[in-house]
Amino acid sequence: MEKYVLYNNVTGNIYYIKKIKEAKAIKLCELNANMNMSYILESAITGSVTDSRTQELDLSTTPPSARHLPDYAPSASDLAKQKRNALLTACDWTQGADSPLSDAKKAEWQTYRQALRDFDYAGVTQDFGIVWPTQPS
Repeated sequence: MEKYVLYNNVTGNIYYIKKIKEAKAIKLCELNANMNMSYILESAITGSVTDSRTQELDLSTTPPSARHLPDYAPSASDLAKQKRNALLTACDWTQGADSPLSDAKKAEWQTYRQALRDFDYAGVTQDFGIVWPTQPS
C-alpha cells in the first residue's frame, strides 16, 4: 500500500491522507464525485503533506505542491506532534505479525513506541531542544 492524498480538485482542500491501495482511492473518488474528489500519491507532491486540517494543495503548480493554509502557523507543539507521529509511523512495521524481529526486540520497540505516545507534546513551547526517546537498534 502507498500513501495517497485525496483532495478537492477544484479548491485543493485535502480530505484525507491515507495509506491505501490505489483501487480503494479510485473507489472513494467515484463515491464522492459530487465533492470533486481526486487522488494523488503523496510522493508525487512537491513538499510534505502532514495535516489535512492545516494544509491544502496548490493546484496551480505541476506537480501540485503542499502549502499551509494562509492563516495557519504551526505552533511548536504542533510540530512536535507531527514529528512524534512520523516517528511512530516509521516503526509501525516492528509490531506486525510478519515482522522479522524476535519477541525481545519487539518488546524493545513496544517500549519505545509507548514512550513516544506518552510524550507530552502539548507542553512544548520551543521547536528545538526536544529530547526524543532513543530508538532501539
